[in-house]
Amino acid sequence: MKNVHAVVLAGGRGERFWPQSREKRPKQLLALTGGKSMLEETIARVEPLAPSANQWIVTGRGLVAAIKRLGVASAHLVGEPMGRNTAPAIALAAAEIARVDPDGVMIVLPSDHAIKDVPAFRETLRAAVGLARQDYLVTIGIPPDRPETGYGYVERGDILPSSDIPCFAVKSFREKPDRATAERFVKSGYFYWNAGIFVWRAATILRQIERLMPELARGLDDWQRRGGLAAGPKPFAEFYRGVAKVSIDYGVMEKAERVAVIRGDFGWDDLGSWEAIERFHPTDEAGNVAIGEAVAVDSSGTITVCDRGMIAALGVRDLIVVRSGDAVLVCPRSRAQDVRAVLERLRQQRRLKKYL
Repeated sequence: MKNVHAVVLAGGRGERFWPQSREKRPKQLLALTGGKSMLEETIARVEPLAPSANQWIVTGRGLVAAIKRLGVASAHLVGEPMGRNTAPAIALAAAEIARVDPDGVMIVLPSDHAIKDVPAFRETLRAAVGLARQDYLVTIGIPPDRPETGYGYVERGDILPSSDIPCFAVKSFREKPDRATAERFVKSGYFYWNAGIFVWRAATILRQIERLMPELARGLDDWQRRGGLAAGPKPFAEFYRGVAKVSIDYGVMEKAERVAVIRGDFGWDDLGSWEAIERFHPTDEAGNVAIGEAVAVDSSGTITVCDRGMIAALGVRDLIVVRSGDAVLVCPRSRAQDVRAVLERLRQQRRLKKYL
């Protein structure tokens, strides 16, 4: 599509997928749903809309070499000098795109999501690009199939003229709710999960950043006057040190005008923990999932992931067992979201930092 650029945000740490996910090889560089890494799959999904010359990957400086080793053909690989959440990452990409393509439209994508229906995903993005050309800030909303408390929600308002894909004005953004509120959201039919996928003109988001995040806008303008990315790492680091850690949702989307949400029916999943693996891999008659060499005897509901040696599960129920490299994780499935607590303990015990 003409003037369309893909910006893939690949700076996350994926800590809930430890021990397979490590600081030097986080979740987005793992092949959790198939033969390719999550990042490679993200790039492939958007390729027909934004060719490699118009693709940007924004990641941490420490991951640049690992991404290059994957052979990803993105023309622009940007290593942030430090983590500053999504607003600065999106702002820098918007400024660089606007510099070379004043009419450029950005598709902003997390690098670690799974999509089952890729053709439907692309059609949804095409509809979003159409709205973005009308100066809307567009987010993709996922119809919830359960009262999820780990996601933010988008409340839809009036319907907007569009193609066959439902598009609505955004009435409100809601933070991660408690269980009762999530149940009410799902029952109402007016709320979507916020997938963190955005589409807008680079010039439009820059105007909104200037209006709603003036400190970021001033730092961005100063950096651009010095040459932007072409000026080298030192001005880039100085720019980043001077900006706050703010998400684009909080900094812009929750306060902006002309915000739209498009319903995304394409089998989205953010793979938030090891428990999500069950949705992408076959189970045996007892509900066990095995990736790699594993055997389950008199066991049910187990998830075993093994990239070295073999795992044997005997007489256990609803466990997650992951063997990766030099570390093993064992936890109840009900504690899958709490794996970060293990990493916090490893950081406290400095002698164990090598396992991070």
